Amino acid sequence: MFNEGYSAHEGEDLIRFELCQEALRLGRLIAASTLARPKVHALVALMALQGARSNARVDDGGDLVLLGDQDPNRWDRGLMAMGFHHFNLSIAGGEVSRYHVESAIAATHARVTAAGEPVDWPLILELYDQLLELDPKSPVVHLNRAVAVARVHGPAAGLEAIEPLAQDSKLRDYHLLLAVRGHLMFETGCRSEAADAFRLALTCRCSEPERRFLRRRLADCLT
Repeated sequence: MFNEGYSAHEGEDLIRFELCQEALRLGRLIAASTLARPKVHALVALMALQGARSNARVDDGGDLVLLGDQDPNRWDRGLMAMGFHHFNLSIAGGEVSRYHVESAIAATHARVTAAGEPVDWPLILELYDQLLELDPKSPVVHLNRAVAVARVHGPAAGLEAIEPLAQDSKLRDYHLLLAVRGHLMFETGCRSEAADAFRLALTCRCSEPERRFLRRRLADCLT
């Protein structure tokens, strides 16, 4: 529920706030019950920390704003505090679930307090390496790790990291893979290949704000 609310698969809006709020409400109910476990707190922390950035993920026109371009002043400090509270509760016990690692990644991003402040990408890459140990077959984890690789080691290394995903026939219609590939191609100076990736991404299922973003990136390749 939260994933669909946080980044809608299609439609006019990137974010469906009511789904995010309901998912967080249900998670908090479980965390406050006798069913609470450390990984429940980790999941609530993840939803709260991610949800705190929702208002900054779109501009006044409803267009997508990438994480690195967001204004941290627009992040919801109340949700941030809730996220870190549950993150601290999740540390109890010896279990380390994927929610623990994902919330640690979200917490690392959330510690940036001002626009332009550097993100600890080496730490995020280490966390994605841990996440791969827990979920080695997830293409989304591999893709997100490739973004961290590019931040730490450069776009060419990021492209190398996603090459196995690009060869997977099941992912050829995954617009985020194509968008990341286009972005990294653009950064390495391969504008024609980047344009091809963005064109292909535009044929995939995605929300209208994402589609407008892809069109802008394609236009950048052609200028």
